[in-house]
Amino acid sequence: MQIEKARELGLCYGVRRAVEMLRDASQKYGSLQTLGPLAHNRVLLQELESQGVTTVDSPEKLTGPVVVVPAHGIAPDIMDLLRERGFATVDTTCPNVAKAQSIASDMAQDGLTIVIYGDSQHSEVRGLLGWAREKGVASLDPCTLPFIGDSSASQKVGIISQTTQRAESFASFVQQVCGAVLATSREVRIVNTLCDATRRRQAAAAELARTVDAMVVIGGRNSANTQRLAETCAGLVETYLIETAEELDAALLRSKTRIGLTAGASTPDSSIEQVECRLRRL
Repeated sequence: MQIEKARELGLCYGVRRAVEMLRDASQKYGSLQTLGPLAHNRVLLQELESQGVTTVDSPEKLTGPVVVVPAHGIAPDIMDLLRERGFATVDTTCPNVAKAQSIASDMAQDGLTIVIYGDSQHSEVRGLLGWAREKGVASLDPCTLPFIGDSSASQKVGIISQTTQRAESFASFVQQVCGAVLATSREVRIVNTLCDATRRRQAAAAELARTVDAMVVIGGRNSANTQRLAETCAGLVETYLIETAEELDAALLRSKTRIGLTAGASTPDSSIEQVECRLRRL
């Protein structure tokens, strides 16, 4: 069996930066709490927990005095609440997410209705909605947008994306929204907030998927960028999404002569090494 790794895979700059910041803060402050998971990967969170970093899901559960803002970012009103309660913060928000937050805030100040292409329940998108104030709506389906089909609407619309979506899907979404609102909107402003590291990983995975018998995608099942990687590969070749090496099914891969390997942007190096090692033993 020949094993080929995608030319770009695993921890992106934003998550690696967040992990390094968190480890530095842990050495300085001792045990820490993150408000929401630092990133969506179970193995990564377990590694951090072994270093004294735990996760809470609401400000009410924080015990302080230092709280870590995760790489996906948080809404500004939550940040204000933390300051009011006297918490010191270690803000690991990914620079790409922070840029999208700033764009959403600027659009809100300019009076635009902000459409966010993304999963409304994802932590990054919830944060973006906070930065959009009361002017934002998130959806993956243009038909669910409240102002679509309202011929009496005359408004300014801004369109951005959750940073980890696929470029092709965002382009299709933008086309559909524009087709529905151009006739009645005074302005439509589109800003590409997709993460370039995510785009490069998807492109590298697709390039490899075209040359192998099967792809193995490593990452959290609740990780948006990992799901997009798996979707990209599955359209081209037989694809398996796993979180750990123990999930590999040898029987499914036994007849394959060339296996491709990629990993989501929040997947730690240790997970990739363990999967690669197990594949080589097959």
